[in-house]
Amino acid sequence: MSKNSLKSSREYILKISTGGVCLALAFVLSQLKLFEMPMGGSVTPASSLPIIVYGVAFGPVWGFVISFIYSLLQLIGGYLYTPFQVILDYTIGYTALGFAGFAALNPDSRSKLHGALNRFRGASLLKILAFTVVAYVVRCLSSVASGVIFFGDYAAGAGYDSAFVYSLVYNGSFLLADLAILGVVMVVFYMVLPSSRQDNTIVSIQKFTAEFIGTFVLVFLGCGTAMTVGCDSVNGGGYILTALAFGLVIVAMAYSIGNISGCHINPAVSLAMLISKKMSIGDFWGYIVFQTLGAATGAGLLQYLFSLSGKTDMTGTYNAEGELTAWGLGANGLAGVNDSIPAAIIIEIVLTLIFVLAILGVTDSRFKHGSFGGIVIGFALVLVHIMGIGFTGTSVNPARSIGPALFAGGAALSNLWVFIVAPLAGGALAALIYMGISKSQESKAVAAEAETEKKSEDKE
Repeated sequence: MSKNSLKSSREYILKISTGGVCLALAFVLSQLKLFEMPMGGSVTPASSLPIIVYGVAFGPVWGFVISFIYSLLQLIGGYLYTPFQVILDYTIGYTALGFAGFAALNPDSRSKLHGALNRFRGASLLKILAFTVVAYVVRCLSSVASGVIFFGDYAAGAGYDSAFVYSLVYNGSFLLADLAILGVVMVVFYMVLPSSRQDNTIVSIQKFTAEFIGTFVLVFLGCGTAMTVGCDSVNGGGYILTALAFGLVIVAMAYSIGNISGCHINPAVSLAMLISKKMSIGDFWGYIVFQTLGAATGAGLLQYLFSLSGKTDMTGTYNAEGELTAWGLGANGLAGVNDSIPAAIIIEIVLTLIFVLAILGVTDSRFKHGSFGGIVIGFALVLVHIMGIGFTGTSVNPARSIGPALFAGGAALSNLWVFIVAPLAGGALAALIYMGISKSQESKAVAAEAETEKKSEDKE
C-alpha cells in the first residue's frame, strides 16, 4: 500500500470515527432534560454542537451525511412520524448547522483535515456565531413548517387561531433557549481551546454579553413589575411603579454594563448610534442579536416563574373561573389605542424620538454633563413610560417587545411588527435630527479648540 493511499485511508477512518463520536455526543446531550419550557418542549444542552464542530472539521458533504444519519436515527427512535417530516425538519435544519460551521472557515483551513479543534478555535468567533444564528433561523423555520403540517390540530386546543402562530411559539420557546445555551457553550469552548493567531473578538463578545445581561434585566424587572402590579386604568399606581421599574433598570445598568458596552440594551438606540457613526456595523448586528436573546430569556424566565409559583399575571387575560386564558407578560399591544395601528405607530415613533434624543445629547462627548448621564437617561425612560403605558404599554425598544411577544403569542405576536418598525424609525429619526441641530455646535467646538491651541502656542 502506497503512502498516499495509506494517508487517505487514515483520513477516511478519522472522518468516520469522529462522526461516530459526534453522533453519540448529540444523542447523549439530547437525552438530558434541563427544564420544561412553559410553551412545551424540554430544553437540553446544545445537542447540535457536535454536529457544528463536525461541519467545521470536515466540510459540508460530511456535515450533510452526519446530519442525515442523525435524522434517520431520530425517526427510528420514534421522535418523528413520517420520512417527509425528517426531510422537512431535522435533515434541513441539521444540514444547515453542518454547513454553518464549515462556512466560518477560510479556504486554506478547508483544505486541511488534521487539527480540527485548533482550526475551530482559529476561525473568527463572530463568523461562527453569525453563521450559527443564520442556521438556527433555517432550523426554526423548518420546524415551524413541520409543525404547521403535522400539529395543526393542537393549535385550537392550545388557544391559538393560527397553526402557524402556535408552531412559531411552540418551536421558538425551546429553540431560542437551546440557541442561548449553544452560544454560551461555544464561547467557553472557543476561549478554552488554544489558538495560533491573535484574535480581538473577545472584546466584542464582552460587549455582546453585557448587552444580553442588560436587556435581560430590563425585561425581567420592567415587565415583571407590570405583571405583578398591573397597568390598567383603574390601578393608577401600576403606571408609576412600572415606569419607575423600567427607568431604574436603565440607571442601574448604565453605571454597570455601561462601562463595557455603552448600555444600549435597545436596538433603536444601537441604530441611532450606528447612524451617528458611533459604532461599527459588526457591533451593531451583534448588539441586536444579543439584545433580542436577552429579552427573550427574561420573558421566558418570567413566564416560568409565574407558572411555577401560580402567581397572577396582572397583564394577562382570565376567564370567569379565574383561569388564565392568555399570558400578558407585559407585552405591548394596541388596546390603549382601540386597535388603531397608525395611532400606535405615531406614539411609538414620537416617544422613541424623545427618548433617543435625550441619550444622544447626554452621551455627546463634545459637551460635559458630569457623571449624571445614566440618571438623566433613566428618568427620560420613566417620562415616556408615564404617557406611553396608557397607549401601547410603551415599547420604544424592539427587543423589549420581541421577548414577551414570543411567549405571550396571540395578538402580541401578530402586532409585533408595529413595535419593531416604529421604534427603529423613531431612533433613526432622532439620530438624523440630532446630527442636524448639533452641526453648528460642532463647528463652534472645533473653532474653540483651535483657538485654545493657538493661544497656547503663542504663549510658548
